[in-house]
Amino acid sequence: MPRPRKYAETIVKSFSLERHVYTKLRQALALQGRSISEEVNELLHKRLAEIEGQEASAKDSLNYEALKREHVKLAEEVNRLIKLLQRIGAYDQLMVMAAELGLDTELNNADKVIAKLMQKWSEDKTALHIFITLIETSKHKKAIEKKLEQIRLQQGFSH
Repeated sequence: MPRPRKYAETIVKSFSLERHVYTKLRQALALQGRSISEEVNELLHKRLAEIEGQEASAKDSLNYEALKREHVKLAEEVNRLIKLLQRIGAYDQLMVMAAELGLDTELNNADKVIAKLMQKWSEDKTALHIFITLIETSKHKKAIEKKLEQIRLQQGFSH
């Protein structure tokens, strides 16, 4: 059964790419959870906006859409990591220890707390590293949330 297409209003076209460019791009985009099709579509939108003289507005719109996509992916990853830590029985214990070490809700002091966690945690190191990944991912998600909030507030004032 064919895989459902992400966008209903798409057409399939083929074109040639240099093999090394394609391979490196596919790897880099995979780390971001994006596909080559998404990237090409975004690049074509930008180019069309340039041609039509709407560069700034289109760029802002694409950046906003990219931020929204990234935020959803990070939120899903945070939830996945929490569930994983809960399943192995380490989440609550690590959260308590992080709070005792002074981790603030905005994660501004995450690096210092991570260093302390690494010194004090004597249990399963895998759980610790998953928790550290959770903190880092949460911090990145919070940074994107701040950017989205700024954009959305600006949109509210400009309408």
